Amino acid sequence: MTTAQNSLDGIYYDGHRPVGINATLSISDSGVTFSGREDAPYYSLPDLRVSPRIAQADRYIKLPDGGQFQCPDCALLDRFTQESAEGWIAWLEARVALAVLGIGIVMAALLLGYFYGLPKAAEYIAARIPMETERILGDQGLEWMEENNWLQPTTISDVMQIAYRHDFETLRQGLPQASHYQLEFRNAPHFGANAFALPGGIIVVTDALANVATGRDQFAAVLAHEMGHVEHRHTLRLTLQNSAVLLAVATVVGDAATLGVAAVPAVLAQTQYSREFESEADEFAFALLKQHGMSPEAFASVMLRMSEANEKAGPNEPIGFLSTHPLTQERIERARAAAH
Repeated sequence: MTTAQNSLDGIYYDGHRPVGINATLSISDSGVTFSGREDAPYYSLPDLRVSPRIAQADRYIKLPDGGQFQCPDCALLDRFTQESAEGWIAWLEARVALAVLGIGIVMAALLLGYFYGLPKAAEYIAARIPMETERILGDQGLEWMEENNWLQPTTISDVMQIAYRHDFETLRQGLPQASHYQLEFRNAPHFGANAFALPGGIIVVTDALANVATGRDQFAAVLAHEMGHVEHRHTLRLTLQNSAVLLAVATVVGDAATLGVAAVPAVLAQTQYSREFESEADEFAFALLKQHGMSPEAFASVMLRMSEANEKAGPNEPIGFLSTHPLTQERIERARAAAH
């Protein structure tokens, strides 16, 4: 706004510091003077340039010493030498509808990249990362959860562990990643009846799940499903996707510290698999169970039991089977159909 007919109130920037100071620009026929600055300089009108008019945005008067003066647009600024925007840029700036359309196109491109391009890129990269390298991330994730008391020493008896490990060894024989598998039992009250695969072939089974499974076939069905995630590198692919998103956010906001979130390996245990990933792991499990003379019906049965166990645990459980493996009637029906 103006304080007098030939004065403008605004903010002065000296060109060296990002913080401006309030100042008043007094305009005469030949030049301008500043009040609000200690030196109260004088500038000749021909030496000043004013930024192009863009809607109702503030304008900037560029000073010959590298400073600039920001103020609202007004008729007084027409007395200065006008800078002009590039032809096509000025043309676009004058058309709000095109700007909105451009934003829509950018958003659509980002969404397409997120839902289609990013998963494809993650799959391509994951296939080229050695399992030994992936295992480093899995070991770090397991260590992090133990140090933060998310995972505690198991209470499962040695007899039960021996039996389950025997079935685990049987199932992994002949698989492409057989040599990288590692089965871990942990007491994890906050996870409920659950099992999850960490990068590099580490499969963690909670005590609650081991106690819920009635019979070794049901336990084997859970292991077979997690092996499906390992063989398809699902956890690594999701980790790559999430890291790419975090990197993009950090780039936009200019805060590299945002990437610290990606360093929390525990998020791997909570990552919700996509419908496609779950279907791939399910189909893998059905085929693997049949290969070893077990029925996929065991998969349907253990899913129902795990669901019931987590429902009994109550709504206060922050992490549970349903958070990482969405239970759907469709999946149960597919398991039963595969049994016949």
